[in-house]
Amino acid sequence: MTMADSEGKMIMGRNIKRLLKQKRMTAVKLSEVLGVSTATISDWSNGKTYPRIDKLEQMANFFQVTKSDLVEDREKELDDNANEEPTLMAAHWGIDLSGLPSEERQRVIDRAKSYIEGLVTDYEDRHA
Repeated sequence: MTMADSEGKMIMGRNIKRLLKQKRMTAVKLSEVLGVSTATISDWSNGKTYPRIDKLEQMANFFQVTKSDLVEDREKELDDNANEEPTLMAAHWGIDLSGLPSEERQRVIDRAKSYIEGLVTDYEDRHA
């Protein structure tokens, strides 16, 4: 197995876990929908094996995403965009972070992200 193959399995596993969480679904339910064992879902989610193409297509249809959404590294794309987002948000609020040393700027950004994540979690808990 090549490093790329192993990394691809891990990417797909993270995507499956993310989609299960977004849909508030268990691996047991997904296994029933796809007609595979929970051990198979576990192997996919943990980057041990790839699903066959027919199962990949079923999963994409079920989650209402493209097959590329299952196999491509969306986290990397999100991370690339997230690096600019806090600075853009600060600018939106009229706050200039550019004068801060990079460590302090990152500390401010991290605290703002934590605060917003807390608000989102609180909202999700109240509306679950």
